[in-house]
Amino acid sequence: MIPQMPKQRIINFGPDYKLSIVDEQNKPDRFELAVFYKDRLVEMPGITDQESTVTRFRTTRDVQCIMKKMFLITGKMPENS
Repeated sequence: MIPQMPKQRIINFGPDYKLSIVDEQNKPDRFELAVFYKDRLVEMPGITDQESTVTRFRTTRDVQCIMKKMFLITGKMPENS
C-alpha cells in the first residue's frame, strides 16, 4: 500500500507572499504552515515558530488568524493558487 501524501494548499497574498498550508499526517484538523517571500521560505515573527520557517499542529482557527495577519502585513487579499 502506497502512503497517501498530505494535502497542500498555497494561498497567494499579492505577487510576493505565499502561505503554504499542509495537513498534518495522522492528526485530523491540524495543519503545518510556512511563509514564502519571493519563492524563498522565510521566518515570519508572529506566524512561524521562533527561529523556524514553519509552525506545526495549528487548528483551523489558528489558520484563520494567520491568514488575517498575512492580509494585515501585505495589504493583499488572499487568493488560491
